[in-house]
Amino acid sequence: MSRWADLPKELLEMISKRLDFRVDVLRFRSVCNSWRCSVSPPSFDHEIPPLFLKLPDPISADAVLMQTAICRMEYPCNYPNSSCSLSKSSLVKVGESKHGKLQLCHPLLNQETKNSFISFNFLDLKFVKLSEACLLKWPSGISIFGINKVVKFPLSESCKNNCELGILAIYHEGKLGYWKHGDKEWTLLDDRNFEYDDIIVYKGQFYVVDRWGTVSWIDSSLKVIQYSPPLYGCGGQKNLVESCGDLYVVDRYLDGERRTWRDYEDVMGGNDNSLRLSKLMRKPGPMAVDFRVYKLDEEWGTWVDIKSLDDRIFILGIDCSFSVSCRNLNGGKGNCIYFLYDSLRVGNGMGGGAVHVFRFEDRSIDNLAEIPGFSEIFWPANVGSST
Repeated sequence: MSRWADLPKELLEMISKRLDFRVDVLRFRSVCNSWRCSVSPPSFDHEIPPLFLKLPDPISADAVLMQTAICRMEYPCNYPNSSCSLSKSSLVKVGESKHGKLQLCHPLLNQETKNSFISFNFLDLKFVKLSEACLLKWPSGISIFGINKVVKFPLSESCKNNCELGILAIYHEGKLGYWKHGDKEWTLLDDRNFEYDDIIVYKGQFYVVDRWGTVSWIDSSLKVIQYSPPLYGCGGQKNLVESCGDLYVVDRYLDGERRTWRDYEDVMGGNDNSLRLSKLMRKPGPMAVDFRVYKLDEEWGTWVDIKSLDDRIFILGIDCSFSVSCRNLNGGKGNCIYFLYDSLRVGNGMGGGAVHVFRFEDRSIDNLAEIPGFSEIFWPANVGSST
């Protein structure tokens, strides 16, 4: 650490100016005393204007782009709301309110935690950023129905403002689209495949997976290029997760049929659009009954069926999926997948889904509230574990 502590103040200032997310500045200052003294703390006094996007048809919404970071929050064992005296770290989603305060949310449910705006002593806390997430919401705070996943797609490395912002989105249960500020319509990136399930930023590139498990990457010209052979997994919903530098496909088996893009075409094609859309929003989604995980062997171009995640935990969120080692967290066990039981409804602002856990060792699925200790990986532990 001594070498890093002796870095010139001018260099530390240059580094700090490249940190856009203010919690990153707080993390930067918490490294050591010399770093803390060389960089001023971020101001939380001024109001942050929300990032409004006026999206055209077929979404047609005045949306707010919510940007957050998934962090492992490390704290002393005697810290408030800490229920474990041995391990000292939990998962939390960190954002900023319009008043510049840090906003803590549940990593899966996006619910604000109690005491979300509490004044922390950041000298006692360390935030380790695991991933970033974006979510489109109405100004009221409710998620926009029909948007399955969204990621920022900057037009240049120096993209710093709204006028240069572009987004990639999976909408209407499978269409892959692109929109940038000022566009009067979405650009459909693939007019032959309306069955996309997930997007991820992996090693600086944008990757998508469809319902057959075919992974493709999106180049800078927005061309969709096949990256892997089809998985032909029999599950009904696919997620992409990066773990230890490798890319995985999680295949979720469902107990019924899920919505498709055709359901939205039917809604838009009638005269009573509002009534049809309301019925579609209230339609319960199918439940997960099993999971399988695959890793691509890039050398041989084949899929490897993963039988165990070892000490890793996969967390499948609406706006972000990621992995973490259980050794760094309070409670819980490795070789598990945390997910929302009715994710298709929760993701569209409908509520009604509790966090559940799939355990590879016996292929069981349980409500988080029924597994003592497993909820300790989140901060605070009592959020998101209800039925």
